[in-house]
Parts: sequence; structure tokens; C-alpha cells
Amino acid sequence: MIKFNKISRSFIGDEVETVAIDEMNLTISKGEFLSILGPSGCGKSTLLNVLGMLDNIDTGEFSFLDNPVDKFSEQQRARLRKQHIGFIFQNFNLIDELTVEQNIELPLYYHNVAKAERKRLVDAVLKRVDISHRRKHLPAKLSGGQQQRVAIARAIVTNPDLILADEPTGNLDSKNSTQVMELLQQLNQEGATIVMVTHAPEHVIYGTRVIELLDGKVVNDQRVKEKLNNQMNKDVSDVYLKGKDSIAEQAAGEVTCG
Repeated sequence: MIKFNKISRSFIGDEVETVAIDEMNLTISKGEFLSILGPSGCGKSTLLNVLGMLDNIDTGEFSFLDNPVDKFSEQQRARLRKQHIGFIFQNFNLIDELTVEQNIELPLYYHNVAKAERKRLVDAVLKRVDISHRRKHLPAKLSGGQQQRVAIARAIVTNPDLILADEPTGNLDSKNSTQVMELLQQLNQEGATIVMVTHAPEHVIYGTRVIELLDGKVVNDQRVKEKLNNQMNKDVSDVYLKGKDSIAEQAAGEVTCG
């Protein structure tokens, strides 16, 4: 679905150049749920913006659904983005003056969907995220978890090929975070390709693959099961070594006392 070949992106501020993405090679297959981890400033947000065609690249080749994005004009990228990508943001980005159903319906206007079909699609997605009972409410009348479910509904109402989620649980408590992650996991299991930036390592278990970034480069790329197995082996090893140390200390104490 997506292929990066030596993609680079830099920013210049106060006469200092910052390399956000450094000759990155990356392939994302259809149906994956990819989590992106890394410290602040490592390039996670820039990577997501490039994937969403919201930011240009400096060098390299970028292919999306067999389209040479790096050769496209801004208008061509906008058309591709509108047709194939849904966005979920940490701060929800709902329009305060619009009701829940109006916020969700908005992308369908840009797709020139007929009124009756818009209503059918909005009704279906409201049920999908379990927020139908709040359809006439304004965002300010919703909890954070409810607002994020509305944002997810808006992102998926056009049935996009790719969902980009930028810290989707960043402003939520643990209960609502779990609900949102379970919903994203369900969407992925139903066929959606998801790329998620997160600061919460515990959330990678909901996906299928995790990459770690550092200084604009991919420094680790693993399947989630492989990563969990490696971590489990490490934890067992740590416990074993700690046990050995305790035994050694106890034996040394016994020798000393004797």
C-alpha cells in the first residue's frame, strides 16, 4: 500500500536545520495496524504528516496505492488524500458549532454524497461507535472519550483505505483509552489499515506491528507478537538473574556467618 524509498524531510528554523526524517525506507502493507513509538522530536509527527500528504518531502520516492506521490502536485495529493485517508487527532478537531451528526457528515459533503445516502452512512457509523444517543449534542456537551469516538466516526464514515491516528488516546483517561484502542483494533480486524503515533508503549498490543524512531530513522521494526515474546523472554531472564543474585548473596552470607 505504502512504500518509502530514502525519504528525507528537514526544517530550517533560526538558521538551524533539523532533520525530521532521514533517508527512511518503509513499507506498509494493506491491513496492517502499525504503531509508531519514539521520544519527542524523533520524527513521529512529521512521518504521519508525510504519510497523510499534509507535508512535502525533500528527497526520495513515495508510493501510495501505486501512485507516485512524490511526483504529484498539491492538488493531486489533496484529491488522493480526500479519497483514501481518514485522520484521527489527539485534540479531536471537532467543529464546536456543529452537532455530532453534522461533524460526522462533513466529509461526505466533500465527497458529493447525496443527502439520503449521507443520512444512512452517518446513522450506521453512529451505531458503530455507540454514540447515536448523542447525535444532536454539540462537542462541548460530550466527554473526552465521546468526542474521540465522534472523531473516529468522522474519520471512517467515508470508508477510507488508510486511517492515520495521531496520539488518539493522549487526552483520555485509562478507561476511555482502552475503549478507543479496542475500537481501532476492531476496525483493523475488519480490514482497515491503521498507522498510529503513540507515546504509550502498552497500546502496541492492539496492533500488528511496531516501529521505533530515533533521529528520523527507524531503529527497530517488529511484529507485535515477536516484540511481546522478546519482552517476555527478557522479563523471565531478568527474574532468573535476579534470583541467581539473591541465591548468591544468601550463600555468601551463610559462608560469612559460618
